[in-house]
Amino acid sequence: MSATPDRPASTALRRVADRIGTGQATTIGMVLHGLGPAGVPLAVVLLALPSVLPVPFLPTGPVTGLLLMMIGVEFGLGARRLRLPGALLRIGLPRAVLAAVFRRALPRVEQIERWLRPGRLRWLTGAAARPLLGLSIVLLGFSLILPVPFGNPPPGIALILLGLGLLARDGAAVLVGLCLGLLALAWVVAISAGALYALHLAVVALGWW
Repeated sequence: MSATPDRPASTALRRVADRIGTGQATTIGMVLHGLGPAGVPLAVVLLALPSVLPVPFLPTGPVTGLLLMMIGVEFGLGARRLRLPGALLRIGLPRAVLAAVFRRALPRVEQIERWLRPGRLRWLTGAAARPLLGLSIVLLGFSLILPVPFGNPPPGIALILLGLGLLARDGAAVLVGLCLGLLALAWVVAISAGALYALHLAVVALGWW
C-alpha cells in the first residue's frame, strides 16, 4: 500500500524506514532527525513502539521513557522542535532490528489511521491542551522506566494513540489515548503496590522486619 498525504504517520514512518534501509539512520538522533514536519507527535509514536512490539537489543524502558519525559516537557511548554541531550541521541541502533520493528509496526499504524478523522474535538489538539498532553506524556514516559512486569504495553498503546491523534489533529483519538493513559497509570500503580506488598510479606515471613 502506498503512503498517502492523509496518512501522515505511516508516510513519515516509511520515510524513516527507507533511511534505515540505506544506512542513513543508525542512532536515535538520526532516526528522530528523519521525522521531518511530523516532529514531536511522531517521535512519541516512534519511542512508544518498542514497548508494544518488544524487540531484543533495542534501548527500551529507561532510555525511551527518559526521552519521552523530556519530549513531554518540551511539548507542554510549547516547543515545536526537539532539543534532546546529545549523549542519548548518539546511542546506536542495530539496523536489522530497527527494520524488523518497522515491518511489524507499519501495518498496525495504518490500521489505526483508517479510523482517524481530522477535526474531531479540535480543542484537544490545539495549543490550549498542550500542558495537559505534555504532562500525560511525561507520566506515561516515567511509567515505562519502572521495572514493572507487564507494565510497558498499556502506557505504550496510550502514547501511540496520543501521538497519532495529535498528528492527524483528531481530538477524539487523543481523548481515547488520555483515557487509556489513566487506565495504564492505574495498572502500573496497582502492580507496583502489589509487588511492594508481596515483598513486605516475604520480609515479614523471613523475620527480617
